[in-house]
Amino acid sequence: MADESFTQAVPAFEIATRLDRLQSRLREAEIDAAVIVQTADLYYLSGTAQAGHLVVPAQGESVLLVRRTLERAQVESPLEKITQMGSLRELAPALAEAGVSSGRIGLELDVLPAARYLDYTRRLSAYDITDCSEQLRALRAVKSAWEIDRIRDAAAMISGIAEHMHAVFRGGMTEIELAAEIEYWVRMAGHQGQLRMRAFNGDLHYGTVTAGPASALPGGTDTPLVGLGVNPYIGKGPSSRQITAGMPIVVDLVGSSLGYIADQTRCFSAGVLATRLLDAYELSCEIVAAVSQAARPGRTGSELYELALGMTGELAPQCASGTRVSFIAHGFGLELDEPPFFARAWDHPLEEGMVFALEPKFVFPGEGAVGLENSYVVGARGGECLTTAPEELIALSL
Repeated sequence: MADESFTQAVPAFEIATRLDRLQSRLREAEIDAAVIVQTADLYYLSGTAQAGHLVVPAQGESVLLVRRTLERAQVESPLEKITQMGSLRELAPALAEAGVSSGRIGLELDVLPAARYLDYTRRLSAYDITDCSEQLRALRAVKSAWEIDRIRDAAAMISGIAEHMHAVFRGGMTEIELAAEIEYWVRMAGHQGQLRMRAFNGDLHYGTVTAGPASALPGGTDTPLVGLGVNPYIGKGPSSRQITAGMPIVVDLVGSSLGYIADQTRCFSAGVLATRLLDAYELSCEIVAAVSQAARPGRTGSELYELALGMTGELAPQCASGTRVSFIAHGFGLELDEPPFFARAWDHPLEEGMVFALEPKFVFPGEGAVGLENSYVVGARGGECLTTAPEELIALSL
């Protein structure tokens, strides 16, 4: 008997709709079946993140083969066919039982480790293995009403950041001390703690809190801001540096609800901020307003990226490495780096139901960084804002 704490989070109608849409995309791509193993994709298509293989034939009923733990998977997933999988020797027979004894098999080749891929090619020698990640990512990019409600819940979790900053900030505290106060607050509100990215070596924990010159330090991630971090192994995020008068404070925080996230950045200052940083922040707000309004179905990410850059003049948005950022907005959902992307050469048209986090930020080496970030859902009239915290830059008492 399963523990009573195991619950089904994703409704059966959501899973059924997603599988139907994936099967349609598989047929269009002439892929006979997909074998899903990555955690976020497994959760999206089955409702459970238990280790296993989800076999999705282009036609017919899907089956979830669970390595561990079957008991939890049977409670958490609404799928009818969930069985124990003792070893990978059972994968080919399961495909055959699903009606696919030969043909093209899709794997998530954008994230699958090379050693695992080579093992699958050996075990599935009767099949032609191809990539199905494009079909999966396009499917996940358009959110259902249920998913958008979860994102609204995630945004509500972090909506009170201004009040919380007033309550916990004190002059002389370090970045890591401030981050701990914020992380405790969202954790107590039910935050899941761990956040997922699809990119290789991508990882995140609640978000990023940086202040003053540390916000402008270069780093190895393709993000507007990096931070110093607590040691070279992590190399990003809050550090033990002290927050002192005149420093801008950037709180880039991610809320969560049943795996779904919302991304929001708000800026504060320790006392009075320099005029040029205040001006840059105002420009960031203007870019957010203009680009979000223009984010209608049919517009491309590259068009919106160029729109944002055209508004900046000499203050082109920079990342902390001193170069222009490669994007001005990114999609999100179960992972923080989902399509769509507002970036040069990203020419896919937006669709209703896509969500994006718009984050123009400006870096001033030796001084700090400022910027605004909101999460939006694409609608007929442009982006509807899902993050509701006050947008003004707030000066905190020292």
